[in-house]
Amino acid sequence: MSVASVDHGPALPYDDQVRRFDLFGALYILCCRYHTGQASRGYRILSRLSRAGYSPGLTVQRHEFESEEQRDLYLTLAARYRHDL
Repeated sequence: MSVASVDHGPALPYDDQVRRFDLFGALYILCCRYHTGQASRGYRILSRLSRAGYSPGLTVQRHEFESEEQRDLYLTLAARYRHDL
C-alpha cells in the first residue's frame, strides 16, 4: 500500500500561517472535554502538551477559544477524534 492511498481522514485547516499556539490550545480544549480518565489517550496528550512547555491561559482554561484558527482546528479535531480520547 502506498502512502498516497492511505486515508488520513479530513485535512486539518493547518498551514504555515497557523501557529503552534492555536494547535496546542485546540488540543488542550479537546482533550479536557473528551478524555476518559488518567489512562486515556486524551490525558496522555494533555501530559505531552505540558512537557512541551504549553501552559494555557485563562481563556483556554475556561474552554474558550483565543482565535478563529484555534476554533477551526478544534472543530476539525473534535469531529474526527472526540470518541477516541
